[in-house]
Amino acid sequence: MKKFFLILLGVVAMTAFVSCKEETVITDKLPETANTFLNTYFDGIEVIVVVKESDGYEVGLVDGTNIDFRLDGTWKKVDCDDRAVPEGFFPEKISNYVKEVYTVAYIEEIEFDNDRYKVGLNYPRDVNLFFDSEGNFIGFDD
Repeated sequence: MKKFFLILLGVVAMTAFVSCKEETVITDKLPETANTFLNTYFDGIEVIVVVKESDGYEVGLVDGTNIDFRLDGTWKKVDCDDRAVPEGFFPEKISNYVKEVYTVAYIEEIEFDNDRYKVGLNYPRDVNLFFDSEGNFIGFDD
């Protein structure tokens, strides 16, 4: 019985590892939407890694930027690692709000999920701002 239990445990563990499969791919394997996004907002910054996961792609750039894309190639999260996120792919209202209320801050991370934006600033770091899908401020957490 002990042997059976160990074999069963091993099969369950192997199944868990197989279902979490990640695959490193090259940029031409990214959906066209993702490549267009990279060429538009991060032109000239070298892609150093692309990892395909079950729910999308993670892309790492040479400058430390990390971008998560959904399987269809639309962006989900952009983290520019202590640099300002380029503008133009999210509502301008968000940029305007940050410039008005946090005059010395800039957006260094932005995520779009469930019809709302979560925005991380360089200062203050412990505050996340939330906006609806139209870019209207809805609250913050700290």
